[in-house]
Amino acid sequence: MSSFSCVQDADIESFLHNRAVEFERLSKSRTYLIFDENELAAKELAGLTVYGYISLALKVLTVADGVSNRTRKELDGFNAKIKGRPINDFPCYLIGQLARNSSVAGGSLPGRRLLDFARDVISTSVDAVGGRYVMIECRDEAHLLQFYRENGFSEISRLADGDQPMVQMISKIC
Repeated sequence: MSSFSCVQDADIESFLHNRAVEFERLSKSRTYLIFDENELAAKELAGLTVYGYISLALKVLTVADGVSNRTRKELDGFNAKIKGRPINDFPCYLIGQLARNSSVAGGSLPGRRLLDFARDVISTSVDAVGGRYVMIECRDEAHLLQFYRENGFSEISRLADGDQPMVQMISKIC
């Protein structure tokens, strides 16, 4: 894992180097490393480069009081209310981390490919236990928001996270 670096976001690099194993041990998330097939085939394990990684978890999406019943019903898939009270919490799969190594050219491992890999893993879980939505929480930066919008995500809320505002986005699992 030491071969992974992310010059654009120190938090992404720090998570993999310092927290991923602990999160794995505590069953808070699962982290999947992406390697080059040729390096793996050559069995040069000592010199393997981590090309990218994804980290997946379960999370509850809590919607604000002002969210419409129509949206709540869409999120739930069945009802907007339970016993006359609005449903506020919806289980989601969380793509907590999605990152390419800074030393790897974007064409070698496009973000779309990482996202497809995450969706493939989530699909296995959906087959086993169900689920309706995938969620991401990303920095409020135009290029990130555009990437996720182009890949089927829509904004659901904004979060104040210290100095770094975050945007929650969801995508329906088909």
